[in-house]
Amino acid sequence: MDKLKALLEELAAVVAEMEANTEDAPEGEAPVEPMTEEQEASLRSLEAKADKLRSQIDLLERARAKKLEMRAVIERAAPAKKIETPVEEAAPVESRAKVYAVPKNHRPLRGFKCEERAYRAGMSIKASLFGDEEARRWCGDHGVETRAQAGGINSLGGVLTNPELSTEIIRLVEEFGAYQANARVVTMNSDTLLIARRTGGLSARAIGENAAPLTSDVTFDNVQLVAKLWGVDNRVPVSLVEDSVIDLADAMAVEVAQAFAETYDRVGFIGTGSGTDHGITGVTVAINDGTHSASVVTADTGNNTFATLDLLDFTNLVAKLPLYARNRNAKFYISASGYGASMLRLMMAASGNNQADVAGGANLQFLGFPVVLVHPMVSALTSTASQIACLFGDLSQAVTMGVRREVSVKTDASRFIEYDQLLTFATARMASVAHDLGSTTVAGPIVALKFAA
Repeated sequence: MDKLKALLEELAAVVAEMEANTEDAPEGEAPVEPMTEEQEASLRSLEAKADKLRSQIDLLERARAKKLEMRAVIERAAPAKKIETPVEEAAPVESRAKVYAVPKNHRPLRGFKCEERAYRAGMSIKASLFGDEEARRWCGDHGVETRAQAGGINSLGGVLTNPELSTEIIRLVEEFGAYQANARVVTMNSDTLLIARRTGGLSARAIGENAAPLTSDVTFDNVQLVAKLWGVDNRVPVSLVEDSVIDLADAMAVEVAQAFAETYDRVGFIGTGSGTDHGITGVTVAINDGTHSASVVTADTGNNTFATLDLLDFTNLVAKLPLYARNRNAKFYISASGYGASMLRLMMAASGNNQADVAGGANLQFLGFPVVLVHPMVSALTSTASQIACLFGDLSQAVTMGVRREVSVKTDASRFIEYDQLLTFATARMASVAHDLGSTTVAGPIVALKFAA
């Protein structure tokens, strides 16, 4: 039993005994007889015992706090402090070897913002999956949650959830993905969620003499989100644990987050509504189905590739967007190759192609609005007739993404043991719907530029 817990329980028992010996008589009953010498001696003994236990508890708490304080000095959370070790007593400072108190990452981090976060996630994996006692102690000292592997479960392919890694991947999904970063994202408390959408408002009308005004109402309908399960598995060499837990956590976080971000972008922008997309129809597909024609601008005749789009096509697109969507958060959404072959080309031509312009390139801005690069959108430079070239507007007003459960990461060291690999299985529950894309008469909060036929 934990020493501190045992002392606290013993102190509680002493306090209970003292209370029993000092209770007053219940109201209405005869008063308790005066305290005898034996009772007085017993109370004095209990008092002394309580003081001793309190002193021991205080000492143990101070000792534990001091131990953590000293460990924090000896082994800082990554990045580790460099400790200079002289090769010889008289050796100059320049020739002293440098060693690290904890493993150092072997390459620049791609997924984590700092080494400390990657180190915490890696140590959590090392403690939980590989049963490393030193890693478990480190996690306990630094408040890192670990979940011990139950006996026999790992041989059956059991898995462990890693909250340290999951938290980092949630952030990376938002940073890597264009769709989740710009859509309206809501938290779902159940598998389905109904969101009220305003479809009409009050109207002020002219009122004639001695006439009642015509009534008007605010009208609403519902947008339904149904959460679906998405998952990705990934295999990482176990040798990374031996080399650096920082590199292990970084590799796992980047690969898993990249997979989710790419999937969310794909279904959000070009989803076909099929089973592989969990029934989600992407913005570019939905807006081009013929029922939202007021939100679609077709490029001039002959402009059927990115290389042939001209400035008038884009200015017509900007002109089509309603003012309420333009002033809030309007952005262009286009593939990387489409941006280079059309927008960047037009900007370079407009600048006169002087040396400074070509060398400096251009920021991701066009016509005064930010440009978001969306890899799944059409990127071919030929045979693009009648496809959606780019989007423009406020995506957060046009689509809603519901998150029932953020990314949860589980790991298993036994599934691919013959390959000396670690299995990472990550899942999330997400829903998405494009609900406001305009109609055949009114443009919506996001509009599309379509290549000529």
